[in-house]
Amino acid sequence: MTETLHIRLEVGEAINSKRNLLSSEINFINILKKIQNYRDLRRKELARKIELKSIMRETSELMKKFKEEMPKSKVPEAEENEPAAGLLETTKKLKLEDELKEIKDRLARLG
Repeated sequence: MTETLHIRLEVGEAINSKRNLLSSEINFINILKKIQNYRDLRRKELARKIELKSIMRETSELMKKFKEEMPKSKVPEAEENEPAAGLLETTKKLKLEDELKEIKDRLARLG
C-alpha cells in the first residue's frame, strides 16, 4: 500500500501558499489570454496579406490592360527616353538664379 504523509503548516504559511498558488494561476491565465490574442492577430494579419496580394495582382492586370489600350506614341523610342535640351537649360538657369538670389540675400543681411 501507499503511505500518506501529512505535513502540518502554520496558518500563515498555508494562507501564503494559497495566495501564491492563486497568484500563479492568475498569471498563467493572463499569459494564455495574451497567447490567444497573438494568434488571433496573426490570423487577421495573414488574411489581410492575402487580400492585399489579390488586390495588387488585380491592379497589376488593370495597369497592363490600360497600357495596351493607350495609343502608341509616334515619337521614335530613342528620342522618347532623352530629356528635352530646352528643359535642361531652363532648369540650369533657374538654379543659377536661385543661387544668385540667395547670395544677394546674404549680402543684404551682412550690409
